[in-house]
Amino acid sequence: MQTGQSVCVAIGILPVDSGTAAEAMDSPFFDGFDTRSVRVGELVFHMRLGGSGPPLLLLHGYPQSHVAWHAVAEDLAREFTLVVPDLPGYGDSVGPPLASDHRNHSKRFTAARLVELMASLGHHTFAVAAHDRGARVGFRMVMDEPERVLGFASLDTVPTLDIWDAADKAFALDAWHWPFLAQPAPFPERLIAAAPDVFLDQLLTRWEGSKDALDARAVAEYRRCFRNPRVLEAMSEDYRAGATVDVEHDQADRDAGRRVQCPVFVLRGERYTASPLDGIWRRWADDVQSLTLDCGHFIAEEQPADCARALLPFFLGLNWI
Repeated sequence: MQTGQSVCVAIGILPVDSGTAAEAMDSPFFDGFDTRSVRVGELVFHMRLGGSGPPLLLLHGYPQSHVAWHAVAEDLAREFTLVVPDLPGYGDSVGPPLASDHRNHSKRFTAARLVELMASLGHHTFAVAAHDRGARVGFRMVMDEPERVLGFASLDTVPTLDIWDAADKAFALDAWHWPFLAQPAPFPERLIAAAPDVFLDQLLTRWEGSKDALDARAVAEYRRCFRNPRVLEAMSEDYRAGATVDVEHDQADRDAGRRVQCPVFVLRGERYTASPLDGIWRRWADDVQSLTLDCGHFIAEEQPADCARALLPFFLGLNWI
């Protein structure tokens, strides 16, 4: 790790029929995949495992869960062993205890625990495809653990520091949830809890490229999780970290001139993100490929066939070791 600190945590497989994970097992998605809950230190990752071939970690974003990958999982699983977890505190995963400086919800903390998770599954090197908040975790992973990640695909996302650097009036109006969720606890959690479906639905509607672009069954699963106060707390802490400690970590890397060592593939949904993203990524990495698809923010759900066709050759072309 770039921090000079090693991570050694307890790891164990837990029953999947405990708590709310039992409800998730009834999901119509991920046919043929295993469902597993694995403890890594103070976290419990609820996940789907399937496929064969080199290991590929799929990380979802806000305000979703691992279900965000349901439409591309079958195609990717033909070539790769997929590990598809809920981020800590999202979905049916159990997040860390709260910390006053939000470091337990930092992308560095989450990335380190995911590296431990992958190692516990026998994957000491792997590739990562990630969307939204998950891509911020993926970015921290490739910066802190460059020997672990062989290739990184970022879906409609740039590093956190670049977002705050570019913040202006348009950002304040379009991405108001960033500063809102970063407000001190429990202010955003309590307001959202008063009408969780309303809050979630307006996010999904604003960010999808066309009306009803998402599978209604997936939306129902997101609503189930979004009604959980524990999930709302974890999501808000994620954004509080994104406004504080995550920026510190990104700035330290920028100041030190650290760069992404692996190939980077940037997918953009042109109905959500108006400007190309590859220029921003080239500030951080030398090997950057990019592709724009005709969809909104939820690329893997709105254009799953095109998304899979783009990701497969990128990951198959890596130097697997």
